[in-house]
Amino acid sequence: MIILTYGIVLKGGIMDDIDRKAINLLINATLMSENEIEKTLKILRDLARVKKRKEKNLKSIREVLDYWACQAYKYSMRT
Repeated sequence: MIILTYGIVLKGGIMDDIDRKAINLLINATLMSENEIEKTLKILRDLARVKKRKEKNLKSIREVLDYWACQAYKYSMRT
């Protein structure tokens, strides 16, 4: 499993444990079966809800999921 430890900014804040966990799930999703991906999507939605509650400046859960997907893509292109 790839562990992200560098700081990435999300709407003015530093990446927290929720962000790192979600991005790691997305990076590792390419190796998952269909059932594992469905479970992972549910986990990601739940994490996004928690993140949205913590960060009042986020507009929607979709915004959080888009950010995580973008960061996972950027990270995968670097390695």
